[in-house]
Amino acid sequence: MGGILGISLQFPKLSIFSKEKVVLGLQISKSYSKLALLQKEGNSYTLPTIPFEIVLPDNIEEAGNLLKDELLKRDISNVSVVAGLPPSSLFFKAVKIPKVKEDELKDAVEWNIREDINTIQGDTFYDFNVISENEGVLDILVVIARLSDIDRIRQICEFADISLDIIDAEPISLINLASFYLSNQAREEREENICIVHLDKYESYLSFSHKNVIVQSLNFDSIKYESMSPDDRESAVESLVNEINYFFLTIHEPRTIFMSGDSFKFPEIKAYMQLKFGSRFELEDLDPVNVLNLDYSGNLPLGVYNVPISLAFRGFLDD
Repeated sequence: MGGILGISLQFPKLSIFSKEKVVLGLQISKSYSKLALLQKEGNSYTLPTIPFEIVLPDNIEEAGNLLKDELLKRDISNVSVVAGLPPSSLFFKAVKIPKVKEDELKDAVEWNIREDINTIQGDTFYDFNVISENEGVLDILVVIARLSDIDRIRQICEFADISLDIIDAEPISLINLASFYLSNQAREEREENICIVHLDKYESYLSFSHKNVIVQSLNFDSIKYESMSPDDRESAVESLVNEINYFFLTIHEPRTIFMSGDSFKFPEIKAYMQLKFGSRFELEDLDPVNVLNLDYSGNLPLGVYNVPISLAFRGFLDD
């Protein structure tokens, strides 16, 4: 499927004959950027450099120049680049369409999302993927993005002198990372539903995948959490638990919820959530060290960088 917003919901194609490749995953928010470099040779993944974070100025040219300087410091060049769009820049919609000819599919999708596009302020761009087919009906995931947010990422990359290969939806890149992990488990142990709670600065969210994708914003900000008193932290986690419980009132529950992002920085969050959930859910860290079998023994919890790592991983899915 063409287009800059390269969504993917498929297991990666692994090959022992793959050549060495290096991909830079680039998470760009309004005020910071997290970056991760991932290398693959054969079926093995490595981190050529430790993931890092930089504070971005508001000015796009200054942000690009700063990014360029940081990449030069680490001798990062001539790599594939996959950048991510956060949920606040995206609109997800699941549509069902009777099976049509391939050259008619785009028109059929546009007909089903025309009203959604009209409700979004400004110009938009959309991409879609056929998730499944059942009795002549196609289940399709459509992702609509604001063109202004895509252009901002493009411009920052241009000023940084890096060539952008793919812009992906951050929640979907995390789902692909979890899918890869589950694909390596015994078939009888695999979870059909994938649920990820990603905690981050300014924007946290729950991603749920079962034939299609639902992304739910969560009222959690790790910067605010870090400055809270112990009592307020407990209340913040209780609110998080309540939001998740409410989400699953009408949706088939998974056995496991993967924890991602700043839950690695604040491990008490996962521990308290597990206490409150009891046996209803099993919380498991979406740890890229285990998922990708990385040879890593540093003190920095890599799960904090799950978004840029999953974006870098996305760069290998089409190999």
